[in-house]
Amino acid sequence: MMGTTYPEIRLPPNDGKDIFSNISEILKISDLTLGNLEGPLTDLGECTKKIEKGKVYAFKTPPHYAEYLFNAGFDFVNLKNNHINDFGPEGLISTINALEKFEIKYGNDENNGEFTIRNIDICIISFSQACWGNSILEIARAQRIVAEKAQEYDIVIVSFHGGGEGINYLHTRDTMEYFMDSPRGNVVQFAHAVIDSGADLVWGHGPHVPRAMEIYKSRLIAYSLGNFFTYNFNLADERGYAPILKIAIDSTGAFIEGQIFSAIQNPQAGLEIDSLNRATQLIKKLSLEDFPETAPFINKEGKILSKGIPK
Repeated sequence: MMGTTYPEIRLPPNDGKDIFSNISEILKISDLTLGNLEGPLTDLGECTKKIEKGKVYAFKTPPHYAEYLFNAGFDFVNLKNNHINDFGPEGLISTINALEKFEIKYGNDENNGEFTIRNIDICIISFSQACWGNSILEIARAQRIVAEKAQEYDIVIVSFHGGGEGINYLHTRDTMEYFMDSPRGNVVQFAHAVIDSGADLVWGHGPHVPRAMEIYKSRLIAYSLGNFFTYNFNLADERGYAPILKIAIDSTGAFIEGQIFSAIQNPQAGLEIDSLNRATQLIKKLSLEDFPETAPFINKEGKILSKGIPK
């Protein structure tokens, strides 16, 4: 969420041109760079939420900020989340137009990310905790969707927006989660089910804090990468951690190795590399606590291996 003009203007200095400058080189070194876009890129539409109720937020980022995503190296953004419709159909159409201008692909109920890299066909499918469309609450249907694409593509990546929100939801449990009385899915059951049906990587977001990782059937699951850039919004404690996950998988989708780059959101300096590696240490700790039998090996520098002891 790169800044908002609603209900008041809260945009980064220099019109946001420098927001990714400290970490863009990390984002650009991958074949495929993915992110979750938490809110529309629009100057249009009427707000669909009653923000005066408290703990209800609406975001509205200028459309030209799509260029900053492009310049930072993003190839795909997830749009299946609980903020992308903050300004209704007009806001969503504006977002899609802004992304397409820079050839950034996107995922929602109607659209998957499709790529061919090194002669390997890749499909990214987006799910959320919403009770319509691609929902993590309807696991059997999600399995059918994934199984169909697994027949068609070499690699299937599942992106999901789910789980409770905030520092009370650091831990990942094999149970249905709720937040503000709304079901947010059993993310463990969902992740395992879609891998059983052919998914090769499961990438979670939504809790606004980093969560554990595990290896299931040689596939990596990242249950939440937390926040990344949420300008001037919820930067305290673990919500300010901004991990960047880089992974390598083989041509069958099996996990080879990875690296966590620990960034942090500094209210004064913006997004920067964290010399204390706090995101790495948190993800390592949570992985060992929540998935003691299936956690990957993570060393203090953020190197990830599926087995063996990281050097």
